Amino acid sequence: MTRSTILLGAAVTVSIIGNIIQFTARRRKGQRTMKPDTYARDAKTWKQWAKISYKAATHLFNSGDVFLVFPSATLAHHALEMYLKSALIAEGATVFDPYKVRFLDPSVKLKATDCVWDHKLVRLARQLAKRRPDFDLSATLATPAPDLTGALNVEQGFATFDPFFSELRYPQELKILEGVGEQEKPLLDELVRRLQPFLPTT
Repeated sequence: MTRSTILLGAAVTVSIIGNIIQFTARRRKGQRTMKPDTYARDAKTWKQWAKISYKAATHLFNSGDVFLVFPSATLAHHALEMYLKSALIAEGATVFDPYKVRFLDPSVKLKATDCVWDHKLVRLARQLAKRRPDFDLSATLATPAPDLTGALNVEQGFATFDPFFSELRYPQELKILEGVGEQEKPLLDELVRRLQPFLPTT
């Protein structure tokens, strides 16, 4: 190996190390200036978007087209998720990943416990019940279970829609969900009605 080859190799190594240091510095700088999204604390906008998804789910559920059942179910889940997050924002929460709070700009005052960042309806509903004890998850729903096995409480109602997110968005084997159909529509309607008193007024 010649002296020039050794020098060239050393120069390349130094250059690579320098680039890594610069990239890391830029990355850290970017992480320290992270801020919540513009709509992370906008309860009214989350409510409006939830209303749109609810309207779309209703239209598909009522279409009579069996091929539209899956998208109607996923839209129903989406609507409930956004309604819950709207209600949580109205109680002071922020839609932000709690694991990224440490990367926030120092000017942003936000604790991990004040973040809502989940697609699971039951978890979101429990967070709302913790902030609003009058949101009673044990209350019995007037709408019977979709499989007609008996009455459900509010928490069980939300649990009915949770698998729609995890199992119906993409082609895959169903491991939790046993079925879905138009019978979920009345349950969706009642859950939306139950959430109305906790949503911001427009």
